[in-house]
Amino acid sequence: MSGQTVDDGVTWAMVSLAASSFDGGSPSAGGMGGPGRGVVTGKYFNFKPLPPTNDILGNPLVVPDLPTNKLPKETFGSRMKRFLARFSLGSQSADTRLRWKLYDMIQATMASLSPSATIAADKRAPAKRKNLSIPIIVVRHPYHLRHVFDMLPQIPDTLKIEQRYLELLMNKALKRYAEQMGLVKGSPFSFEHEAREYFFAGFKMEKAIKKLNTPDEKFAALQAIYTSYFHGRNYYLFALIRREKLDPDSKLFMLFARAVYFMARIDWNGELLDKPSPRSMPNRETMMFFVERDKSVVARYRSDQDFQRQVKAVLEAFPAS
Repeated sequence: MSGQTVDDGVTWAMVSLAASSFDGGSPSAGGMGGPGRGVVTGKYFNFKPLPPTNDILGNPLVVPDLPTNKLPKETFGSRMKRFLARFSLGSQSADTRLRWKLYDMIQATMASLSPSATIAADKRAPAKRKNLSIPIIVVRHPYHLRHVFDMLPQIPDTLKIEQRYLELLMNKALKRYAEQMGLVKGSPFSFEHEAREYFFAGFKMEKAIKKLNTPDEKFAALQAIYTSYFHGRNYYLFALIRREKLDPDSKLFMLFARAVYFMARIDWNGELLDKPSPRSMPNRETMMFFVERDKSVVARYRSDQDFQRQVKAVLEAFPAS
């Protein structure tokens, strides 16, 4: 994929469109949890694309320096409450149940990445706790840990310790993955570079979509655009979690914002809506998760008042939680 240039005015106009049109409402779309029936007979729109073929490791990912010394400890009281909950005894708050889920997720993820895995047999090391609610899986691409990445922005402030540990764990996994991909491709691997390429490719296809006439062409084009933006969105997140030093001129956050806005305009059947479905849009807190971790955005936000207004306008385009 070769990079394309996007005029700053065009990029900002597209993002500003979100702020001006969001209040107008839109037809509700189907859920984004899986493929939906397409407008072209016999075709299905894929809302969960597979990882790019060239980015899948040949062997399972193994992280030799898992941060076990910083692992959050579950208290004796918490273990007792969990034991009683199996027999429907006692009451638990939503935060308590989520904390248990995060403990299980941490244990299962560590088991999935453990150096003691039997790679030849494609098996992973057993978790310390049995009956985990989160599966132990073979990881050959960060998408195989998508449930962890999807969970990170949803963790409330009351569980910041668990969130920070999961981010540290994913940071280790992404660094190791990038090292392996660098060896495979023969050059340093950058999630930032990959995200930018996918965003530009999607934008280029998006500009040409009005020239298409047949349902088949439009359906295929929308799928290609969505897939490109999907990869760009995820690789941008990976760059942030890996703590790559982003180029301030790349404006990845703005590209990310307009990409997810466009993705929310695609209905469950593969048709392009005039306005995004609020249910398909990330909420404002999720967008803040990206802003706070993008150091290039934070640095410019502190010194550039025009940029402050732009970021605020973008955030206001997304629904409040």
